[in-house]
Amino acid sequence: MQFKRSKAVIIIVIILSTIFSTIVYNSIVSHSVGSVRFAVELNDHSAAFWVALDKGWFKAEGINVEYKTFSTGLELAAAMTKGDIDVALACIGPLLMVRAKGVPIKLVAMTHLHGYAIVANSKYTSIKQLNGKIVSVTGSGSPAWLIVKLVEDKYNLSFNLKRMPPFVAVGALLSGKIDAASIPEHYVTLAEAMGARVLIRSQQIWTTMPGSGVAVTEDFLKHHRDLVVKIVKVIAKAVEFIREHPEEAAKIVAKHLASDAGVMEESMKHLNYTINIDLNEISRYIYYLRKYGALESNLTVQDFVDTSILGEINK
Repeated sequence: MQFKRSKAVIIIVIILSTIFSTIVYNSIVSHSVGSVRFAVELNDHSAAFWVALDKGWFKAEGINVEYKTFSTGLELAAAMTKGDIDVALACIGPLLMVRAKGVPIKLVAMTHLHGYAIVANSKYTSIKQLNGKIVSVTGSGSPAWLIVKLVEDKYNLSFNLKRMPPFVAVGALLSGKIDAASIPEHYVTLAEAMGARVLIRSQQIWTTMPGSGVAVTEDFLKHHRDLVVKIVKVIAKAVEFIREHPEEAAKIVAKHLASDAGVMEESMKHLNYTINIDLNEISRYIYYLRKYGALESNLTVQDFVDTSILGEINK
């Protein structure tokens, strides 16, 4: 396979990704009045952000960007509760968890669908062989966790779940400490390049599964609606670029994630980049999180989603 590289190179990539995941704060401009504070997942789910940042499209719109990176959506979501973030690009599950805890945020656009899979030691050829085996997940409410729950239900399985972040899970899987890992891209493709086997993808479990989106605080939306419109327009432009120039986009994302361009290009093929919000699928997400005990509030899709920005852009 073209995207495969030597094990030594991939191990270096994992180490670099681990280091990058511990970065608490990154900024492209010094903090100043009028800057927009972003929180971004450190993977190719946020590809549109990395492309827009690299191309200078935020700056062209007069948007001063500061950003923090997080290895998982759950870590990002937890940071949002502190009130020092204006805009978040994160997976829908963690964003719903934040909103259910009373943090006033609104989903104003999507960035992609899918991007999750269960990968296993190469000796396993069927998802059913993992019954009773050790499978890593991120925390309750995360997409990787939800995929595991849906798979357990569909195939009448029971996994021995062990919580760990994706970059740790890849190392644990390759060293034989766990049998499988439910992880997001680009870590899925990274593990596969190292010899792990992809047993099931989100597309096989939930054909229209929402991936990540753009969420803003209600206060920021109220007082800086013009900026939110510009931000979503920039993200939409980046999504279109990814669709039309996948190879160049992959190189850009790989650079920002200190990863391999071949791995990134292969990984990004498994995501459907889009800004459009499907309210029915978001409602379904809420239903699943309630069903599996991650969400206890009476949160509704209307509480969580504001489609007016997309409506304005689509005009």
